Amino acid sequence: MKRALVFSGGGSRGSYEIGVWQALEEAGLRFHMCFGTSIGAINAALFLQGDRALAARLWDEIAARGLLRGGGAEGAQVERMFSRKREILPFLLEHARQMRLDITPLEALLREHLREGRVRAAGMGFGLVAMKFPTLAMATRTLETIPEGRLVDWVLASSACFPIFPTREIDGERYVDGGYCDNLPIDMALRAGAEEVLAVELHSAPTHPEYVKMPFLTTVLPRRELGAFLDFDEALVRRNRARGYCDAMKQLGRFDGLFYTFARVNDLRAATLGRRFMRAVAAFDAEAVRRATLRADQMVAPLMNALETGLREEKLSFRQALLRALELAAALMGCPEDAVYEAGALAARLREALLNENAPAPQSAGDAEALARMGERRALSGLARALCERGRLDAEWVAPLCSVPTATAAALGLACAAEL
Repeated sequence: MKRALVFSGGGSRGSYEIGVWQALEEAGLRFHMCFGTSIGAINAALFLQGDRALAARLWDEIAARGLLRGGGAEGAQVERMFSRKREILPFLLEHARQMRLDITPLEALLREHLREGRVRAAGMGFGLVAMKFPTLAMATRTLETIPEGRLVDWVLASSACFPIFPTREIDGERYVDGGYCDNLPIDMALRAGAEEVLAVELHSAPTHPEYVKMPFLTTVLPRRELGAFLDFDEALVRRNRARGYCDAMKQLGRFDGLFYTFARVNDLRAATLGRRFMRAVAAFDAEAVRRATLRADQMVAPLMNALETGLREEKLSFRQALLRALELAAALMGCPEDAVYEAGALAARLREALLNENAPAPQSAGDAEALARMGERRALSGLARALCERGRLDAEWVAPLCSVPTATAAALGLACAAEL
């Protein structure tokens, strides 16, 4: 079965794709072809070259030398045009005279490190997307249609983010960034005969929503935005690479978590504890409805709303709900997202830290109301102690605790997750 890897365009966010590459390598996945647009075309060529360490060093060098910094506001404008096809030509013509960034240093770096001979010898299919200027016609190219010695020219044409970067002239024709046509060339992979496609997005929303539920497609995409289009800050490049690795490992079932990343937990144990946690959540939310404690502008199920905040349309499983509660607790406690945690150890550590704060556990509805007025972070500490001492939250506390649903869900989750 032919499997294709497809890289999205996205400027400085492209280091995320190098992290995904690391995960795919560790998982032992093999691909028959690789396609990309813009920065994704550069990464696709590097992927065929087969040296991930070199690709990572190249990205670090681009960031360290500041080769592509600048054009922040213009970068945001260009990205908006990627989804506004009818406005592209007026936009490009309007900005055609503005000063553009010099890509000569990037070109020199690619000519030094991108070995066309190794790319062609990889035995894999390769393709990229550019756009003719000013006709706006899509221009797709494969290794078979790129003349010998012109690979760097074509990946630079695909990533010529005009008007920030100059157009790329090849054989008398001018080309600009392929993102204006197709920022994630899944169609190109399918036309090449791919039966399975693993696509790497650089935005939290899908480029091709029409394919999202198709059985041939697996997508790795970030749950958090990865920064500005042309922000090649060194720390951001490294962070996005780490996020790409973690997100891919989660998509491949080797790590757990939604916004945070956890080493894979025992499925049966997590599901059992998740059921216990969700029974507590359901009891709380049902009591909130029964007591009519919620204002009209609040969700009917305050704890479920807290758990689902920031998520897409997916329905949480028992294990995911438990881990999501742990994530809420970690966020309230200031734990960084860009690390790999052991879920049970993290839950135990957070719970111990909260108990050491000596926040008073509420003993009455009045105490719960006073605790809620202190905010989510302080409420988490008091509720963690109450659950440790009493093993439950009293029904009389539901009304005031509806104002701190994140802390309440996190505290209930910690009590269960500590047993992972």
